Amino acid sequence: MIRLEIYQETAHFRIPTVGNPYLSYPLPPPSTVYGFLRHITNKESINFENTELSIQGIYKSVSFEKEQLFLETKKGLKTNIVPIQKLHQCNWIIHIKSPSPLEGNILKALENFSGVLRLGRQEDLIIDIKINRDLEEKPLDIEDDFEERLYIYKRWEINEDADGSLFSMALDTVVDENLKIIGYKPVNLIYSNVRRIKPKLYDGKYVVQWL
Repeated sequence: MIRLEIYQETAHFRIPTVGNPYLSYPLPPPSTVYGFLRHITNKESINFENTELSIQGIYKSVSFEKEQLFLETKKGLKTNIVPIQKLHQCNWIIHIKSPSPLEGNILKALENFSGVLRLGRQEDLIIDIKINRDLEEKPLDIEDDFEERLYIYKRWEINEDADGSLFSMALDTVVDENLKIIGYKPVNLIYSNVRRIKPKLYDGKYVVQWL
């Protein structure tokens, strides 16, 4: 199991069903993380079927800033000024569990990547990333200490109480045999404090909640 500790000065993960202003999910969506992993590994087939994710984190503040967006239409480029919700001073904790060859490729790609790392939009740079390898998930007992101030995604099941904010989003893209995107795998996730989800696993420091 790999744990990534990521810091971004700003981030925006657009909720596609909201148009004006553009609102952001409070944590990186799993589809964004899968896309990031495929990008750094040169589009290796890392997806929801062979790789599990746990996503948590916290940000210090939120702002709404107007940005000029460009929309390509039949008549040419159209510009629009839209308020965009931005998250500031973001710390994300992402656990990744894959078969050994895939984990090895992810680690090698992270350690040898020569470009600028981004998570989300092109302008949302990863300022710092710490890579922790060969971690083990452990049962979390009531007396165990873990980082409690963070918020986390937990998969929501029908008839389950949503103790937090409920979001419908894409777990990952779905592709055909030619790797062309043909759809999205939907998922309903609860966003809540790590303590409130009643976690059962951790890595010795951070809760682990597989999606």
